[in-house]
Amino acid sequence: MDDFLSLLNKWNQESEYQKIIDCLETLSNTQTLDYNLTCQLARAYNNIADPDQEDCQSQLKKAEELLRSMEAEGADDPLWHYRLGYSLFYQDREKEALSCFQRALELDPGDEDTEFFIKECEKYIAAKECHPEMYTEEDWKAVEAHLERYFGPCDNVFHEIVSPDIHVDIYIMAPTPERNYYVLSTFGMGAHRMNVPAELADRKLERAEIIVTLPPDWKVSEPGEEWYWPIRWLKILARLPIQEEGWLGWGHTVANPDDAPFADNTKLCGLVLTGPQGFAGEAVCCPLPGGDEVNFYQMIPLTFEEMQFKLYHSAQELLERFTPEQLRVVDIHRESVCGDLPKKRFAIPREELKQLYEGDGPQGCIATDRIVVDGVPVGYCWREEPDDGDEAWDSGWRFTAGDESDSYMDDPDRSGVYALNTVCNYDPDIIPLLDSEPGTAWSRGEDGVFRPELYEED
Repeated sequence: MDDFLSLLNKWNQESEYQKIIDCLETLSNTQTLDYNLTCQLARAYNNIADPDQEDCQSQLKKAEELLRSMEAEGADDPLWHYRLGYSLFYQDREKEALSCFQRALELDPGDEDTEFFIKECEKYIAAKECHPEMYTEEDWKAVEAHLERYFGPCDNVFHEIVSPDIHVDIYIMAPTPERNYYVLSTFGMGAHRMNVPAELADRKLERAEIIVTLPPDWKVSEPGEEWYWPIRWLKILARLPIQEEGWLGWGHTVANPDDAPFADNTKLCGLVLTGPQGFAGEAVCCPLPGGDEVNFYQMIPLTFEEMQFKLYHSAQELLERFTPEQLRVVDIHRESVCGDLPKKRFAIPREELKQLYEGDGPQGCIATDRIVVDGVPVGYCWREEPDDGDEAWDSGWRFTAGDESDSYMDDPDRSGVYALNTVCNYDPDIIPLLDSEPGTAWSRGEDGVFRPELYEED
């Protein structure tokens, strides 16, 4: 018997599941299979079930039937519960599967495969219980037709599994002879009406979708961050207006945390939104049947120097430094268009920054060069309400050494926009202050202790 079980395990390791099924089904015609052999047969039916094949569900149900026939014998066997959970999970019966996996983990604590399936069950259960904002059927068809007309036919869709607020898929338009690059677009962001400032209410800017264009050799299906970050950021941007109760539109910028590069193979670390580059003018706006409009923006990745330039000048001035070719398709190796500007030598190299602060809400702030270049501790800081349109990135915090002159403060080249965590690396003493509400100020005394100050808005 041991030799026979060894043979079955060998076939299982070699993925010869049909051999196991044929052997045990033939044997069952002449004798009743015991507990071990029944579980081996059920495992083979589980393993051979292929979601792309028509007989997948019947094979999973066969595995379930076999396992349930041995329910009494398997009551204290973690493998029995695991295999039944596996069969139920792939029959889309996640709640039943979760109970099986939880019992398996009780019997075999620490099993990594079981822990994985518990998390997967919880994820799918949560997804089914969500009721995200979605386009109506008519709006859906209008946006899909707009994408195909102006950006090309969709070749693939990365479907979102868990959608707690909006359902955001990523539509992929592959390169064509006429357009030799990928177009990736969010689909579903525009189901949510953004909180646009009242003075812009008549411009129909409440709905948006975002595209990014990638070179023809981009490996869009690869999981590595060097390939995945554009998709990750499409999803981040799609939800940012909901999380921050704000909006995104032309010229808005968002930085990667701590201004770190998106991946190891590039210096790009921030984003600016523009109109679609190199497409027909009508591509920018999709009219919906009810009279609303969905605005399409293009995500243009930026270097650190370009982010700094935009935030102290304007999006228009920054974009005028680009050539049309530089804006049309992402080039992860391109040089900064602000490379002619003086570069700062930071007191702490970017690669040495540590994760010291993880707060809620926008993570951007402004700090003077006295702190990040000269390495002087924060002497005076305050928090103000961010300007309209900056709510997505600006926490409102401003950090100075406290000894800067008026002319120093008036010089935009003497300060910059950074992540709160970056400034915390220069002076961790500010961390307890960061939950202060807008309209507060703090000054460091000679004893090194921060004390509240009367905040006076300029």
